[in-house]
Amino acid sequence: MKTLMKSKQLLALLLVFVLVLSGCGGSSDEETKDTASNESNNGSQTADNNDSTGSDAEEAVDVDPLGKYVEPITVTSFFEIAPPIANGFTEDGIKTNIWAEKLLEELNIDLQYEWFAMQSDDDSVQKKNIAIASGELPDFMMVNKEQLALLAKSDLINKDIGSIYDQYASDHLKEWMNQEGTAALDSATYDGQLIAIPSRDSSIDTSPFLWLRQDWLDNLGLEVPTTMDELFDVMTAFKENDPDGNGQDDTIGIIMNNTFLDNASGDMVGLFNGFGAYPKAWLEDGGNLVYGSIQPEMKEALAFLNKMYEAGLIEEDFAVKDSFKVAELPAAGTAGMQYGAMWNAMWPLQSSLDNDNNANWVAVAIPSATGKPAQPQIRLNILGYYVVSKDAENPEALIKMLNFFVEKFSFIGEEEYAQYLTDATGASSFDLHGTMFKTYNALKNLEAYWHVNEALDSGDKSALNAEELNYINSIEKYMNEGDLASAGGFKTFGPGGSFSVMDYYYDDNLFMMDQFYGAPTKTMKQKMQLINDKEIEYFTKIIMGSESIDAFDDFVAEVNKIGLEDITAEVNEWHNR
Repeated sequence: MKTLMKSKQLLALLLVFVLVLSGCGGSSDEETKDTASNESNNGSQTADNNDSTGSDAEEAVDVDPLGKYVEPITVTSFFEIAPPIANGFTEDGIKTNIWAEKLLEELNIDLQYEWFAMQSDDDSVQKKNIAIASGELPDFMMVNKEQLALLAKSDLINKDIGSIYDQYASDHLKEWMNQEGTAALDSATYDGQLIAIPSRDSSIDTSPFLWLRQDWLDNLGLEVPTTMDELFDVMTAFKENDPDGNGQDDTIGIIMNNTFLDNASGDMVGLFNGFGAYPKAWLEDGGNLVYGSIQPEMKEALAFLNKMYEAGLIEEDFAVKDSFKVAELPAAGTAGMQYGAMWNAMWPLQSSLDNDNNANWVAVAIPSATGKPAQPQIRLNILGYYVVSKDAENPEALIKMLNFFVEKFSFIGEEEYAQYLTDATGASSFDLHGTMFKTYNALKNLEAYWHVNEALDSGDKSALNAEELNYINSIEKYMNEGDLASAGGFKTFGPGGSFSVMDYYYDDNLFMMDQFYGAPTKTMKQKMQLINDKEIEYFTKIIMGSESIDAFDDFVAEVNKIGLEDITAEVNEWHNR
């Protein structure tokens, strides 16, 4: 098992795992150190923006990241209603939930939402666009990359966020932000200035895996495939050799959906990566970035997919089935292999076990055609960017609210954790969607795998945080009681689960990161969707045999003419800035 002190090339910093609730700054009896100049009755905090006026420069930066304001301050934002909480959502429920309650109780921050909207392009995104166009921003709001690029050119936001972040961010928040290097903060940096704080998620969690039924392999006397030739042989056996033993010709080789260039469930991103091809990703090549979908490696992967289709290993009508439609195949017991994500054991593969208690899906590393370990592609995973209005009186309150979330999310005990994630009956209440101000540990899930498996080996759960205790309890229910409803958690975080493969990817530094993480360029906004549509159209025709792989260069010329050539120039202007 791994420990938190193991060296990793992928990380810029080591994570220090500390199970404490208190902030990383001053002690509780010094909680007003950073709010000493919160002198007026309305709680304005002059030490935050005007530290240069103080006589003690040391005290100006020695602040408590979770220090409570002497007097309550009011800050404003917008609230986006995430789909998981749409049913039963009430404005009063959000205004009075435990996140709002504890912000006021523990930090003296009275968070007020100016409007509520569904989290969608047609609702919340449009409302933010209107706010930006009118120049009427709340104190804080989350924006997307495109909106951030617009605001970067305006005078509507506070662009001195870097110094505020440096002063107020807790050690834990800074560790999380830098876990995958500087890319997250770089993506919010314009003209050398940090102008927003990213709400980040895990990039490595976007990597592809191969999922297959171990019970079918066992029935046929086969081993896990590690090469493309072995993969083809296993797919053929799954289709032709009655792997489920029912005496019927009713199985397919592999699941494939019609948007197979996007990693999710039943896609083919992992297969392309096995050939050293990286669809829809921007890769470093000779100091410049190139678009993966038009590189020569794609041709070999497409030819292999055509071979699979011609052999009947892929459904004949895959081109009309999305990821939800093909999710019916494992449930029906007709498929035993798919490429997908680390979470597929929970959906859709749990449905297979629900209908067949013998179904034993396992995640394995993606097979390689190159003789070297395949490198799974990943992308910088940013949920959005928090900007601060230039008129906000307490810009540091944004950082304090993010510090607050970080501590409540990972560094509290089981009882308090339950307060934030469940209601009095133990049922899920608002989960993590009850607050707009959050960011995540980029290695949280991998660390959970390490910690849980260390605890399983030692029998000592004392070092686990509350979330990890939930995981290990579920895993033990599956291992000790045969609780099939807990299989998804076991096959994700348990011994031999998908994160055991993630650990291998991570340990061997195999991830291939998409190198473009800027805002959509001018031509991207106009032409990228058309180019992506052309990719799927042409690649589907190659796979189905209605178009020749020999026309690949013509395809490249066509998408370059449509706008990819201009996009590539714009991407490299960003890359070389």
